[in-house]
Amino acid sequence: MTVEIAVQDVEGARIAHEEGADRVELCAALMGTGGLTPSFGMIQACSHVGVPQGVQVLIRPRGGSFVFTDEEKYVQIADVRSAILAGASGVVVGGMTEDGRIDVPFTRALAEAARNEAVRCNRKVQVTYHRAFDMLDDQFAALDTLIELGFTRVLTSGGAACVPDGLGRLRELSEYAAGRIQIQAGGGVTVDLIPALKETGVSAIHLSAKRTMTSDGGPGGGGNGVMVCRTDRDVVRAAVAAAR
Repeated sequence: MTVEIAVQDVEGARIAHEEGADRVELCAALMGTGGLTPSFGMIQACSHVGVPQGVQVLIRPRGGSFVFTDEEKYVQIADVRSAILAGASGVVVGGMTEDGRIDVPFTRALAEAARNEAVRCNRKVQVTYHRAFDMLDDQFAALDTLIELGFTRVLTSGGAACVPDGLGRLRELSEYAAGRIQIQAGGGVTVDLIPALKETGVSAIHLSAKRTMTSDGGPGGGGNGVMVCRTDRDVVRAAVAAAR
C-alpha cells in the first residue's frame, strides 16, 4: 500500500522521506481550508528532498466550493505549469459544475497543462483528481470520465465526510476501478484505520500525520496563540509500518 503524506513545508517533506513515505502532497494553509496552492519556492525546495515518488502539488486558489469562475480557472492552469516547472512530480487538481458533475473542459485543460509542461521539462507527470470527487453526484460515472481523461488517481473519502464513514463506498470504487485508475483513500485516515482500509482494496492512503501547536505571531502575524500544524514524525513512521 502506497503512503502519501500531506505536508506544508520542507521539514514535513524531509520527515516523510526519512520515515519511508512513498510520496508527499504539498499544499499551503492546510488548517481551516483543506489546503491551497503552495509557492513556487516551496515546491522547488520540497522537490529536492528526494521523496521516492516525488511531490504532488495541490492546485487550489481558495477554500470553499469546487465550482470555479473563469478567472480562477485561468489561475489554476497557470499554477499547474508553474508547479511542474518548479519540479513537481504531479499535480492534484479538479473542478465541478453546479449540477454535481465533473467540469470536463476545465479538468481536461488542467491535465493537458501538466502533461505539456512535463514534456517541455523532459519529465513524466502524474495527475490526481482531488476531493471534489466526494461532492459529485455519480462517482462511478466520474471514474469513467477521469479514466478517459488519463488521470493517474483519485483522492477520496468514499463520498463521506471522512474515510471511516466511507469504507463501503471505497471498496465499491476500488472494485469498479479494477486497476484502471488508482483509488487513494484520504480524509480522516489514522494509523488505526489502515488495516480496515487494506480490506477495501484501495492501493494508496493519504494522511496529514499532523500535530497542532500554538505560534505567537503578534499583530502582524495573525495574533498570539495562533494554531498551526506540523508533520509528526512518529505518526508518519507508524503509518508506514502499518501500510507495509
